[in-house]
Amino acid sequence: MKKLLLPLFAFCNYATTVIGQNPADSLIRYADLRFHSEFENKALNNFYKNRKDTFNLFLAIDPEMTENLASRHYTTYKQVFKALNEKNINAKKINKKIKSSYSITHSHFLKKYNENEYFPVMFESGNYNCVSASMIYAMVFDELEIPYVVKASARHVYLVANPGANSVVIETTNPGFEKAIFNGEFKQQYVNYLRSSKLINESEYKNKSTEEIFEEKFNAVKDAEFSNLPGFQYYNKALTKLQNNEIGEALSLAQKAYFFFPDEQVKTLLYTALLYKIQKSKFEDEAEIDYLAQFSRFENTEQEAVIGIFNNIIAGFLEYTNKEGHCNALYQRFTAQLSDQSLIREIDFTYNLQMSYRFQKTNKIEPYITKALEIKGNHQDANIMMENHFNRKLLNINNTDVLLETINKLEQQYDIEAVKIHLKDHRSIAYLKIAAEKFEQRKSTAGEQYLQKFESTCDMPVDNQMLSFVVENTYRNVALYYKYRGYKTKAKAYIDRGMKFVPNSNILKTVIP
Repeated sequence: MKKLLLPLFAFCNYATTVIGQNPADSLIRYADLRFHSEFENKALNNFYKNRKDTFNLFLAIDPEMTENLASRHYTTYKQVFKALNEKNINAKKINKKIKSSYSITHSHFLKKYNENEYFPVMFESGNYNCVSASMIYAMVFDELEIPYVVKASARHVYLVANPGANSVVIETTNPGFEKAIFNGEFKQQYVNYLRSSKLINESEYKNKSTEEIFEEKFNAVKDAEFSNLPGFQYYNKALTKLQNNEIGEALSLAQKAYFFFPDEQVKTLLYTALLYKIQKSKFEDEAEIDYLAQFSRFENTEQEAVIGIFNNIIAGFLEYTNKEGHCNALYQRFTAQLSDQSLIREIDFTYNLQMSYRFQKTNKIEPYITKALEIKGNHQDANIMMENHFNRKLLNINNTDVLLETINKLEQQYDIEAVKIHLKDHRSIAYLKIAAEKFEQRKSTAGEQYLQKFESTCDMPVDNQMLSFVVENTYRNVALYYKYRGYKTKAKAYIDRGMKFVPNSNILKTVIP
């Protein structure tokens, strides 16, 4: 295979193992992106929706870029084709066409190699690096209909023109910029990420050094796409910002880098930036919860970690008396971005439980504790709070007719097993209260009917403390009712009936010695 090697420049400021853009990848969505200028917003939007405006997309890395300046740069860019046409470029055979376009493009734009430059600088000073030079060559080759592929590795971004048996490799070299950034700590973090994401197996992890794994995986050369090129730029700038502890800007750039180039190396940078940003965020701006939503999408993120962070955020705000609305806004915005139904369920439960704690001494608790029990009907704290709420709400109703009516309405309102259990206990209490009233009114037949209603619906033995207390007192009073009228045997029968529900009751045992 015959290959021509054209030295382009000495160093590439981009490091990654490459995969193609996957439209189904939802780790970073377009709606997640934040723009540093209106120019960038417009350029990315045009490219995302219409697959056009590539030149401006490459310029958008500069937050100071304007339409006027972009227009001047574009005019400068178009001048290279005048020079190419003067050489009758389209009449040449493919290899000569590549050589001529390479030489003319280089002389027009590439004056001085600088490892840390971006595409717009090329039109101001002629400074370039491997990414910006690859961009200009890709655009020229597209215009001239020269076929090419983009290649990338840890230490190179370059083009292979006319891929095949007579390909022309336009390559870059790297004198070691990443050596200053990808130190031992970063390499270990990278290898740990590969392991937790199952991108290397346990055998590789145990039998190779960190350095070996890093060099092997990090430096692999694979194909990229033209549409990945913006991601290279954004990655480089994100890396620099992160190194300078400018976390917010680093994260915004890393998000755009991954959007254009969903690669494992970019993912590692994004993951790191997100963690730093979450740690530094106070979440007073509800949009900051988006970071946690993005963090939750990583395949190696533990669900418990996401739940714990969210729980701490809500609990922190609920220490204050006027933050309930903000908590709701955070919850609504967060869950709207989640697709994992298991995580949504856990977040729903956590939020409603926290709000139940906040309102546990008021009637505002009801919708929150109901939702919490709907999700986890056997949760101990939730059941205690629901029991306390119903005790507060129902035990203060003195009119027994109103009490039964209220219980009936609540049973119709809540078709939740855990709620039904609590309401069933209160219905039992209501039957006992009515029975006691009837016996006090000397309406023993009616009183007996309500005792039978209680006995037919209540499970034995009673494990609810409040209900146990009412059972003891009701059957004690009924037994005394008959004892004082001389019906000791009948009184004893009522004691025995009550003891079936509270078998260890000392109150009932002492009624009839």
